[in-house]
Amino acid sequence: MRELEEKYLKFIDERIAEHNNLSDQYKADNRKDEADLEKIKVNIYEIFKTLFLSDIKQLKGKDLGKNKDIEMYGGFLLRFDTIPNNWKISLDKAIEHGDTTKQVIEEHKLAVAVELKDKFLTLFDEDGGQ
Repeated sequence: MRELEEKYLKFIDERIAEHNNLSDQYKADNRKDEADLEKIKVNIYEIFKTLFLSDIKQLKGKDLGKNKDIEMYGGFLLRFDTIPNNWKISLDKAIEHGDTTKQVIEEHKLAVAVELKDKFLTLFDEDGGQ
């Protein structure tokens, strides 16, 4: 596995563990809403981890030519546009209807997606696209 993939998966796993720990702490303090929000974040990390692993698996061993990094990771990057689309729509509806709880949830889901995309791009740049 390439260094970029290892670093990215390690980052995701660390964030999952961190948010699971926070959820457990909030549960222990009888802070159910905060605990649930941390679990939602964990779910988003897990979704993108699964998609990343799936995309890598599908392309491994294929002759991708000169632009292998673009083909290897380009599809995954597109997921940061497609997956959050429904969350953005849901956020807009929540704002429109004054549903603060739903608004907070959708904002956190979108923030996790942005964080994951930014981290991936940073690691890709560090890796030199190799």
